Order: sequence, then C-alpha cells, then structure tokens
Amino acid sequence: MELSISLLLNRLARRSTRFWDENICASQAHYKRNLFHLVAFIAACLTVFSRRPDAVLNAQFFAEDGQRWYADAYQFGLRSLLIPDQGGGYLHTVPRLAALLSLLFPFSRAPLVMNLVAITIQVLPVTIFISSRFSSIPLWKRLLGSLLYLGTPNSYGTNANATNIQWHLGLLACLVLLAHSPDSPKWKLFDSIVLILISVESPMGIVLLPVAAIIWWMRRNRWSWISFALLVPGSLVQTVVVLTSQARHLGSNGATLSRLISILGRQVFLASLVGQNKVLHFALRYSELSSFLLEALATAVGLAVLGYALRYAPWELKLFIGFSFTVFALSLARPIAGALVQSQWEWLRFPGTSNRYYYLPIISFLSAVLWIVNYAPGRLARSFGIALLLFVLIAVHRDWRYPAFEDMHFQEYALKFDAAPSGTRMLIPINPPGVKMLLVKR
Repeated sequence: MELSISLLLNRLARRSTRFWDENICASQAHYKRNLFHLVAFIAACLTVFSRRPDAVLNAQFFAEDGQRWYADAYQFGLRSLLIPDQGGGYLHTVPRLAALLSLLFPFSRAPLVMNLVAITIQVLPVTIFISSRFSSIPLWKRLLGSLLYLGTPNSYGTNANATNIQWHLGLLACLVLLAHSPDSPKWKLFDSIVLILISVESPMGIVLLPVAAIIWWMRRNRWSWISFALLVPGSLVQTVVVLTSQARHLGSNGATLSRLISILGRQVFLASLVGQNKVLHFALRYSELSSFLLEALATAVGLAVLGYALRYAPWELKLFIGFSFTVFALSLARPIAGALVQSQWEWLRFPGTSNRYYYLPIISFLSAVLWIVNYAPGRLARSFGIALLLFVLIAVHRDWRYPAFEDMHFQEYALKFDAAPSGTRMLIPINPPGVKMLLVKR
C-alpha cells in the first residue's frame, strides 16, 4: 500500500514538474515574442522619424491635416466624420478620427498628435509582416522587405502625415487579407478594425472586395469569409458617397500613351531604381527625347519584372500586384495632381509630384524584385533580380533623408489663437506654402 502511494506521488510530482516546465517555456517564448515585436515597432518608428525628424520635433499641419481634418473637427465635432472630402469626393474617416483625437490636447500639440497617429499606421504593416502570420517567408527576408518598405524611394508625400494615411492603411488591409488566418482573439480584433476602417477611409476598400473574395475562394475557411463580410458595409456606404458626391473637382486628364510611359518610367520604375532626386536630375539635364527613351527602357524593364512575377510567383504576390495597380489605374483615371488649368497627366510626369499615387505600385515592384532574388526558378532571372536590388538599395540611400517642411511658425500662431477672444477668425499658414487653415475661436 505504501509503495503504491509512493509511486502515485512520484507520478504526480513528475507530471506537475512537466506541466510547470512547459508553462514556463511557453511564458518565456510569449515574453520574447512580445519583446521582439515591441523593439521592432520602436525601431520602425525611429526609422520613419529619421527620414524627416521635423515631423516630430517641429510638427506642423500639412495640407488637409489642418485645412480640412482639424478645421472640420474643431467646428463640427463628430459630425465631421460624415463630410465627404472636397478633393476626393469620398469619406476620409481615419484622419478625421486623428483630428478628433487631437482636440483632446492643446492646440499647439495637435499637429504632433496627428503625425504620431500617421506614423503608427505607417509602421503597422511591418508589425504584421514580421509576425508569425507570414512565417512561410524566412524572418530575415521579411526584415529586409520591411527595411525597403520603410525606406521606399519617391515617397516624400506619404511620409509621416495624416493626409495620406489611406495609402498605408490600404497596404495594411491588403496584408491582413493575405496573411495566414488569425489564431488568437487579439489578431481577429486587429484584422476586424483594419478592414472596417479601410472600407470607410477610401475607395481602396471597394478594390479590396474582389481580393477578399478570391482569398475566400482559394482558402475556403471561415475567417476568409468573415474578412470579406467585414469589408461589405463600409464599401457600400463609400460607393453611395462617391456616386452622389459632387465634391471632387476634375481637370483635364490629358491621357496619352507617351505620358503613361513617362509616368511609369519616371515615377514608378526609375524612381525605385535610382531615387527621386536622380530622376529629377535626368529630367532637368537631358533632352525630352533622351529622357523619354530612358523612361521607355525603365518601363520595359519594370513591366518585365512584374510580368515575370505574375507568371511564376505565388498567388498571394500576384493578388498584391493586381491590387496595387488597380488602385494606380483608378488614381490615373481621376487624379488631382496640380492646377486644373493644365492636364493632370502632365503634372504627374514631373518628378516628385503627387507621389502618393505611385506608392503602392513602387512597393509591389520592390516586392517582385525581392521575390525574383529569392525564389525565381531561373539562375539568370535571380542574377538580374540581384542587380536590380543593388540599384534599389542605392535609391533607398539617396532618397532616405527628406527635406524638412518650411517653418510656418505654427507655435506662434497657436499661442495667438489660444489667447484670442471667442469669435475671432484666424487664417493660419500651413504647408505646403500658400495653403492656409481658417479657424473661428469658440
């Protein structure tokens, strides 16, 4: 009897020890994983900061950040969420939410709050890409891809401002759909928030509907169906707003094949390979014919890379390329790139102009190059991809540091506005130069 009890106690002790060892190991792994993601998030934020430190150290409103989002939030409060953007003719929910959040802080800190929200959303694609939900790709390759993303050339207009949040949020939503289905309540909540927000942030949610439908058809699992369903209500609302809104001001597109080749060659492919500053140098130094020949060559190379990826790459990368260039095509159909007296496609040709439109195509091109380097079936293709990647790294270096915004002395205006009596109307100059925001003191 005593022997049986002793054996039973030993067995319970072993099981208890094994249980605690397994839980301690799991707890340590969970801690290390969380620490890794925290460090990566902070490093990514610092990387964005390093490209234009004044976005934090001397935060100022940029374009719609002050002229529309903050001014509307200050005047109308929550009702501002229902106002279609005057330029785009559709709802912009996330920057308006950022503006409403900034109302909780002193006026002098409002641009900083909005910039920090923008930087956070800009960094979130890195968070999901380096997570276990993309574990089919080796971690070091995901880290390299994340570095290229954070250093994307020709992305000055999309860096650290709330006005262009939709482009980062669109990329994030596409990654959410392409990632492995979430296996925890936190990831499911994260995915749900992202997909709902993109559907009421811009028409990109509408473009993502067929992407989500294809993923649902390919994977045939419950979460893919839920992801598709989450996009539907907001996309329907956005569709109604786009079809009924008269807010968008359109000029002449001036669409021609030569301009399309120039836009693709200059702004997407050459800018990815040599940087925006070098493209501007080519445009100013070379003749129109020489520039066009160079752009045509770059377009041919870029389309060949994308075509190769569309032929041989996994279907997830094909979907991402398709999504990126569908958004690009829709942008070219109704762009607002400059003064309406000149054709918009002519504006789009000028290096650095409206580079928000090229953001997703550039990232999809860089993704195709990385895939060719790592996974292309032919040695010649991989060698060609390595050569292109070296050019890309040079372009990242050349375009890394962006010029600071012109100092509009916002802090001085903020002090004057805070001290002004109720009913005072104040015009505050903001970036880009020539733009002003109108506020009426409450």
